[in-house]
Amino acid sequence: MLKTASRWLAYTLFVLAAGLVTNTLLGPLFTDTIRYHYGETLTNQGIAVDLVALFGAAPIAILAGILELRRHRAGPVLAFIPATFTAYMAPQYVIGPDYLGLPGNNEQFFPFHVGLFVLAVAVFFLTWEQVDRQWLPPASRRADRGRAWVLFGVAAFIALGRWLPGIADLMSGNPAMPDYSDNPTSYLLVGFLDLGLVTLGAVTAGIGLRVGARWAREAAYAVIGWFALVPASVAAMNITMLVNDDPNAIVTATVLFVVAGVIFTTGAALLYGPLFGKQRPSPPSSERYVSGSQTSDGDEVRSKEVVR
Repeated sequence: MLKTASRWLAYTLFVLAAGLVTNTLLGPLFTDTIRYHYGETLTNQGIAVDLVALFGAAPIAILAGILELRRHRAGPVLAFIPATFTAYMAPQYVIGPDYLGLPGNNEQFFPFHVGLFVLAVAVFFLTWEQVDRQWLPPASRRADRGRAWVLFGVAAFIALGRWLPGIADLMSGNPAMPDYSDNPTSYLLVGFLDLGLVTLGAVTAGIGLRVGARWAREAAYAVIGWFALVPASVAAMNITMLVNDDPNAIVTATVLFVVAGVIFTTGAALLYGPLFGKQRPSPPSSERYVSGSQTSDGDEVRSKEVVR
């Protein structure tokens, strides 16, 4: 059963990678076959997202699939990265465009973009099922507490640093943010995803780590997978806007998002790094691991119990 599930996850990752590459080739970066109902700013941002999908999400999906076929413990955890990236971006392709106000044809590709989203969600749940919590490093309460603070920091950056000024602007009754003025629907959709899903997920996973919930380590890696590429995408958006002389480009904002993107992506790489330490072993079916006592610093000691 485990081998069959691993193959399903690997093959779904390969299909997801192919879908991301296809979407990029059809989009404004290359052939412009898919013409989104976007203005200048969102078109520049879409080009940046396509670049990150082509050189980031798709290769990681292929690598995760190969590792999963080899039963390496990093395989399913690494799969969180393209899954969360695609699930976050795909709704923006469908809901964000200004269909009545701007020319385009992306509604003709509605089934394709829904398919990308479905693939991403499928990869996420297959990954959740395949991750072996017993082998998620570092397996200590001290490390969990440290990771919890990282997640709280992510939530604070998104909610306070990224969206607090925007929320104040929206509540003023006369919103003037350039992104809102360019496309209110897309702006509010991103805010809804950031605050309603990502921030909530980071806080929930952080609390779970603090209280020692069984699912928390897995959830933490899922959130870490999101900030491996999405903040880098935001940085790429701002850089593309500057390069293309977008009227809504702001130098200070670009610098801020580039710094944030480097920090988040580097942090994700450091947190994922220990997964590549060794191959994922398969415990004998006659043994199972049970929680034991804790050391003075809170590290959990596990012992094996023979199942008769």
